[in-house]
Amino acid sequence: MYQTQVFNTLAEQKGFIVIFPQTIQASNCWDVHSTETLTHNAGGDSLGIVSAIRWTISNFGANRARVYATGISSGAMMTNVLLGAYPDVFAAGSAVAGVPYGCFKGTDAWSTACATGQLIKTPQEWGDLVRSGYPGFSGTRPKMQFWHGTADNVLYYQNFVEETKQWSNVFGASSSPSNTVQNWPVAGWTRYDYGPNVMGISAQGVGHTDITYQSTQIMQWFGL
Repeated sequence: MYQTQVFNTLAEQKGFIVIFPQTIQASNCWDVHSTETLTHNAGGDSLGIVSAIRWTISNFGANRARVYATGISSGAMMTNVLLGAYPDVFAAGSAVAGVPYGCFKGTDAWSTACATGQLIKTPQEWGDLVRSGYPGFSGTRPKMQFWHGTADNVLYYQNFVEETKQWSNVFGASSSPSNTVQNWPVAGWTRYDYGPNVMGISAQGVGHTDITYQSTQIMQWFGL
């Protein structure tokens, strides 16, 4: 993400702080599977990222009410984890080509069942997974936006469907869209709104490594 320079430029233009966390795993992928990383303040990579955020708020006077998460692929998977396990920290997230919160849960770092879209759950089951990340949390949950290519052969498109079920349930919305916008923001892409707090964008014919990062629309989602 840092190499793209997109957020470096936007931060200078709009006056916000960017944290570019980097995993130390040889796979270059985040831990999105362990009980620790999926649980509030329990450890794992998610707490490492949140610790950096808390330090930045404390030392630079950042606005704790305007903290956002975004990422592509493994970064998108971590975005789902962060919003699930730390709803008290984030105001919104935008995940590009990821999987639902808890989809990789287990002892192994990689889940073929999840990646290939074979892990199917009901909206209630997916929503309960998110709620298990921070048991007893009763505050306002961060709104969620997710993007996925229909031709993704790494993290299959079914994960978009499962994310839709998960986050619509978290917000008590229907998993059927309340609004649909064709050709947004690119010709052939379709935006689906599930109430005001959940948005999914389906990129027709786009693969995992071909999906382009739509920073303008993501900034709009964040209100920046």
